[in-house]
Amino acid sequence: MAKKTNCVINGKSYYRIYRKVGMKLNKDGIWVDDRRAFYGSCKSEAEQKYKDYLDLRAKGISEDKRCLGEMIDQWKEEVFKKSSDFANSTKVKYLAAYESIIQSSRLMGLPPSQTTAMDMQILFNSSDACYTTLRAAYNFLKHFYRYAELNGWCRNITASIEIPKKRKRAAAGQDIEVWEDEEIQAVADEFIGTTMRLLILLAVNTGLRFGEILALSYDDIQGNMLYVTKQLSEIAPIEDDAFHSLHITETKTTGSNRVVPLSKALLEEIEEHKRIQLAEMEENGYETNYLFTTSNGTFYYQRNIRRAIERACDRIGVDYHKFHAFRHTFGTNLSRAGIQLEETSKLMGHADVTTTAKYYVDVNAQRKLEAVEKIAGYTLGNK
Repeated sequence: MAKKTNCVINGKSYYRIYRKVGMKLNKDGIWVDDRRAFYGSCKSEAEQKYKDYLDLRAKGISEDKRCLGEMIDQWKEEVFKKSSDFANSTKVKYLAAYESIIQSSRLMGLPPSQTTAMDMQILFNSSDACYTTLRAAYNFLKHFYRYAELNGWCRNITASIEIPKKRKRAAAGQDIEVWEDEEIQAVADEFIGTTMRLLILLAVNTGLRFGEILALSYDDIQGNMLYVTKQLSEIAPIEDDAFHSLHITETKTTGSNRVVPLSKALLEEIEEHKRIQLAEMEENGYETNYLFTTSNGTFYYQRNIRRAIERACDRIGVDYHKFHAFRHTFGTNLSRAGIQLEETSKLMGHADVTTTAKYYVDVNAQRKLEAVEKIAGYTLGNK
C-alpha cells in the first residue's frame, strides 16, 4: 500500500505538516505564530522530524510559554521605560539599538529557554552595526536578562557574550580636536555685543557639554561657582509621540553633576551678557531666567548654533571645529596646566577617570617629552 503524501517538491512526493516553533513580528509589529514546515515520506515520519527538532532544543528553567520577544516587550513597557535609573537619552539609544539589531531576529520568536549565548553571539557577529550601537543593544539585553533571571523567566546568558569591535579604536589622545587660542579669541570677538559670545567662552572655559550649556539658568551661578545639574535634550521623552521635543532633563550620568569654578574674567563676561540679554528681552517683550535663548525666549536647537559658529568662521577665515572641540580644548588646557587627572575628571564630569585618561593622558606625556628634548639640547648639543 502506497504511503499517503500531500505535496510534491522537485518531482518527489512528501507528507508535509506545519507546526508552531515560536513567534515572529509581522509587518504591523505584532507578535504572531511562527510556523515551520516538516517533511517526511509519510505523516508519522514528518511528525518524528518535528519531535526530533523539539528534542534538540535545550530546556530552561521557566515554564512560561511566551516567546523571548514577548517577554522583552512586557519588560520594556512596564519596567524599562518607566525606570528612573536611565536617562531619557539612554532609553532612546538602547531601544533604537535593540530594534535595529535584535527585535526582528528569529531568536526573538523562540522561547527564552531555547535561546543560547552562542545564538546571541552569532547575531552580534553578523551585524553591520558599529561598536557603539552593538554595545547599546547588549546593555539593553543585559538589563532585561538580569530582571528575567530574578523573576524566574529564564537564565541570564549575557555574561559570556562578547561585543565584536568592528573598527580599531584610535590611540589615546589621537582623536582630540582642539581650538587654538587665537582661533577662540577671533571667533569670540566676532560675536561681541551678542549673547553668542558668552556661550563660546563658557564652553571653552568650563568644558560643559552642549546640552548642559543650553540648560544653564542664572540660578545655577552662585558666587564664583557654576552648578551643573541638568541639560537641554532634543530627544522627546519616551512616552511622547513627538519625535523631537526641547526640554530640560537630567545630565548624562550622575557623575556629570558637578561644580565648576568661574574665573574673574568669565564672571565679568557673564555680567556683560546679562546686560545684553536684558536689553534684548525689553526690546522683544519676553522674560527668561535661562542664559541662552532665541530672540523670542525659546530654547535653541544645537544645529542653529553650530550653523552660526560655522558662518562666523567662514567670515573671519578660521577653520571650523565641531562644538565638542570646545570641551576637548578645556580638558587639554587643564592637562597642560598640570592639573591632576582626578581633578580634571571631576571638572569634566566624566563618570570614570579612565575616560579622562583615555583622551588627555598623552597631553602631559608630550609636554614631558618636549622637556627632556630641551634638556638633551643643553647636555648633548643640538643634532
